[in-house]
Amino acid sequence: MREAEIKMDEMVSIVIPAYNRAAKIADAVRSIQQQTYKNWEIIVADDGSSDNTLKVIEDMAKEDKRIRSVRHERNKGAQTARNLGIRAARGPWIAFLDSDDQWLPESLEMRLRLAQQEDVAVVHSLAYIVHKDKPMEIYHLPAWRGQIYKNVLSHEGPMFQSLLVRKEALEKIGYLDESVVAYQEWDTAIRLAKFYPFGFVAKPTFIYDYTSQDAISRNSIRSAKGYEYILKKHFGDIVRYAGLAAVAYHYNVIARWYYEGGDARQAQRHSRLSLFFQLINPVIYLRKLKSFIRKP
Repeated sequence: MREAEIKMDEMVSIVIPAYNRAAKIADAVRSIQQQTYKNWEIIVADDGSSDNTLKVIEDMAKEDKRIRSVRHERNKGAQTARNLGIRAARGPWIAFLDSDDQWLPESLEMRLRLAQQEDVAVVHSLAYIVHKDKPMEIYHLPAWRGQIYKNVLSHEGPMFQSLLVRKEALEKIGYLDESVVAYQEWDTAIRLAKFYPFGFVAKPTFIYDYTSQDAISRNSIRSAKGYEYILKKHFGDIVRYAGLAAVAYHYNVIARWYYEGGDARQAQRHSRLSLFFQLINPVIYLRKLKSFIRKP
């Protein structure tokens, strides 16, 4: 199925948050220009860059009128920049791309086709990942379809670069939470999954650049704090729908991030919390009881 078979009135607004990305953002934009699906607009949300990021975008916009920019005068963070772009979007669909990553040529076509075929408001996909001094490989993101609320409460969810979302769905959840400092897409996926089924494209649609030294995912303490914020925010529903085993898992992840960041005190505290929720989990005792009963 090619582009002509997809509804051509379905514009996709692509939001790229950018902060001091003059050296890389042109490649991200070009990967959108190479899409097989052409009915899109790019909104670069410049988050108070002090380099010439904005000039790079303005120069590209002179050649392609589908490109435009919105701007914060001072740096406010990626979530605030994304919200600025979402509010400025003209299309009924929103897609996201980070300024140091790239889409594969059929990224939009595959996701939009699936969204229309399955009549879903949210689609995500697999990815490729690039490490330093290693060949590119498939990044196996969770292959969740349908009603995934329990799944996404139990484990970290899709990445922004893979999400295609109805703008009205983002409006329904009150846009993105601007207080989340890390794992921002996980919080977004949780909030969307509470109301909407997800579609899944079982092929990579983007290239995730893990070589950047200033990526949020490389800051261990920030990752720990962002993860902990999300756990506390959704704690009630995690217990209700995913159970105490999921709580124990999440505290263990936080502990690992703190260990990696060199904060032994916080790491030990969260390890103890993980152990506590494992010990009070009745499922563990039921399993042990069943095992004991089955013994000859």
